[in-house]
Amino acid sequence: MSSKRGGGRPVTVANNDMSKGKSISEAHPKVEQLTQGIADTKLNSGQDDGEWEVYARKSKNKAGSSAAKPWAPPAHNSNPRAWGNAEMAQKPGIRGHGGLGRSSGNPWQTQNANFRRPAGRGNGRPQLATSGYESNYVPNPAIRPPLEHGWNWQSRPGALQSNARDEISPEDLQKNDDVDDDDGEEDSDAFEDTDDDLMSDDYDSDASQKSHETRKKIKWFKKFFEILDGLTVEQINEPERQWHCPACQGGPGAIDWYRGLQPLVTHAKTKGSKRVKIHRELAILLDEELRRRGTSVIPAGEVFGKWKGLKEEEKDHDIVWPPMVVIQNTKLEQDENDKWIGMGNQELLDYFSTYDAVRARHSYGPQGHRGMSVLIFEASASGYLEAERLHKHFAEQGTDKDSWFSRPILYLPGGNRQLYGYMATKEDMDFFNRHSQGKSRLKYDIRSYQEMVVHQIRQMNEDNQQLLYFKNKAVKGAKHTKALEESIGIMSEKLRKTMEENRIVRRRTKMQHEETKEEMYMQEQFFKDQIKIIHDSRDAKEEDFERMQQEEREKVKQSSTTGHVNAEEYRLKVEEYLKFVEVQDKEMENFVAEKEKLLHAHGTGYAAMKRRHWEEEVQYEQKFDEELANLMEKYSPS
Repeated sequence: MSSKRGGGRPVTVANNDMSKGKSISEAHPKVEQLTQGIADTKLNSGQDDGEWEVYARKSKNKAGSSAAKPWAPPAHNSNPRAWGNAEMAQKPGIRGHGGLGRSSGNPWQTQNANFRRPAGRGNGRPQLATSGYESNYVPNPAIRPPLEHGWNWQSRPGALQSNARDEISPEDLQKNDDVDDDDGEEDSDAFEDTDDDLMSDDYDSDASQKSHETRKKIKWFKKFFEILDGLTVEQINEPERQWHCPACQGGPGAIDWYRGLQPLVTHAKTKGSKRVKIHRELAILLDEELRRRGTSVIPAGEVFGKWKGLKEEEKDHDIVWPPMVVIQNTKLEQDENDKWIGMGNQELLDYFSTYDAVRARHSYGPQGHRGMSVLIFEASASGYLEAERLHKHFAEQGTDKDSWFSRPILYLPGGNRQLYGYMATKEDMDFFNRHSQGKSRLKYDIRSYQEMVVHQIRQMNEDNQQLLYFKNKAVKGAKHTKALEESIGIMSEKLRKTMEENRIVRRRTKMQHEETKEEMYMQEQFFKDQIKIIHDSRDAKEEDFERMQQEEREKVKQSSTTGHVNAEEYRLKVEEYLKFVEVQDKEMENFVAEKEKLLHAHGTGYAAMKRRHWEEEVQYEQKFDEELANLMEKYSPS
């Protein structure tokens, strides 16, 4: 049966690779005949290596079949699916109730050998697609659209697509919905390819003996790396771009999409049941390829929530130093010698007085003024900014470099010349100095924009911040100094008042002391007078007492010597007198003794009183000293 002409409708065999261990004990009566028919199908030269084709189910309410996505889309396609992003197309002429996806190509070339295996090894039972199944079949819209040309991996270029049209049984498709992929991978014999079978033809197990480029060109990876080579680094790292695993061609997981390279690399590194070696080889090749292209696989968790800004390298370019702005059309007229004359230096500076230019120079040649002048600015970042501001002013009014060299307007209405200006470059300066030699040449340097402008501006910003900091610090210091001065003034005034008050207090205290001293002297004199009076009165009383005793004795003596009649009476009177004198003397002795005792007691009491007085006076002075010390401590400067 020829698939090229498409005259007949070929029978399609669907291998249910997802059956969970349900082995077929007996081969279907028509399996051998059916597989033999598929194996004997004549293919074109471009299909000898086999184009693998995957079918998917359409939604019930969508009529027709959708065209599958190609295995390799162009690199410039807006949809970043690396393994096919063609639009799904509705094909007329196919039954509407869950029509099956059909595409050209040899669908089972790589698996013909598997169909010849015994049926009892877990192969899915082939089903013939008949119209009887269509009424019972309910499609599952969750399955991805099929590939338009399958894997389309071919060993010879220029192959033509097959027109063989195959169908898959809806019953098998419905069964596939209930089967787990992993179990199908383990149990399916149709896809039970070992690494030895896959790598026996054109794969050298000793990968170190082959170069990286040679290993990329084996039939498993050739199409994949051709697509990868056509993409830029940014396109490769796009998280929306989807990929198929090239190592899963013709086997379980071949139609699985991997969003970004990270899941694909993880799949290749962790594949643990089928085609382990070729998956590991794919992981090694991907890592090496990305390393050579200066990128790496970005983990999915790291992609989310991050953005890409400017490129890391800083933009830099050479500039003329000191900054200069070229002014064109500055010549005026020709003199009598046919030499051109033009603006003067000061005149040019006056025209642009709002820009802080330092000097002006003009270019002269054999014909005189060449109409080209330069404004030289200060050799600093601020000078460059001034020059750039003038350059932008010219650009805003349309009289910049492009206008001068493309559509210059030399004269304005009224006869005034129109000046043009732009930032000077090395070529402009060389043209300016074309006819200048030696000292007449305008000297300049070519410096880095980053070094002379950006770094200086940053340094100026830092200096301004430091200046602002020190200004604020100086203001705070001035405020603090002013506050201290005010405090010192206030404290000085308080001290002056306190000293004045202390002087007044001392003067008053001295006056009061003098008054108190005088008062105490007067009191002392008064008491001394009182004591003297007491002493004089006492002395007078003592004298009166002695005089009274003498008078009494004289009176007794006279009475004893006068008025006696006889001797006996005289003798009695003399005895009375002597007895009186004796008694009086004895009384006087007693008086003197008691007086001595009284004087001694008086002296002792007076001395004790004096001692108590001096002790109280000392205590009083000490108390006064303590109170005075506390007072001075209270008002002493801290």
